[in-house]
Amino acid sequence: MYWSVLNLEEEVKRLAELKAYLEKKLKELEEEVNYVRTLLSLVDEALSKRSFVPAAALAKERARVMDMGRSIMEITLTARTGEALARMEVFERGFVVKPLVKLNCSTPPFQAFLVNRILEGARRRDEERVARGEILEKEAFSYEIVKDEEGYLKEIRVYNYGDRQRLNDLRGAIRWTLNRMYERERG
Repeated sequence: MYWSVLNLEEEVKRLAELKAYLEKKLKELEEEVNYVRTLLSLVDEALSKRSFVPAAALAKERARVMDMGRSIMEITLTARTGEALARMEVFERGFVVKPLVKLNCSTPPFQAFLVNRILEGARRRDEERVARGEILEKEAFSYEIVKDEEGYLKEIRVYNYGDRQRLNDLRGAIRWTLNRMYERERG
């Protein structure tokens, strides 16, 4: 009988110590969460002062890229001279091309060839496939061209590129276009 009372007292003591530890740890974690929230708020404030893109737009952009699925690979698009022109990150259902050099969207053949012929052509073909019921509208090819306030290319975003062959064709057309723009601008 004496032994079981002793064990019970030890168990109660251990549980009380455990509870005290957990309460202390919880308080520390709550303080850390508050600290992280404060830092995040300061970073958001600093970004809003330095950025022309509202935080909501950044979140929307991040969500859109996440809609492309998981990242599959990254490719460097190079000029004929070997200089890196852009990074292309390929996802399961899209890709993003980010130039590594300044290229103005008004420089030929960007609009006439890449946008009007290649990207718009792919968009129209998928639009026709949607009309025939071959694919759903949400599976159709689409794209966005992101420019800065001076008209320089920031990103090319392509959604639902389709199969590997179409991806390779688009990559080749984009690389060729960026190379031609680079040659013209460096002249």
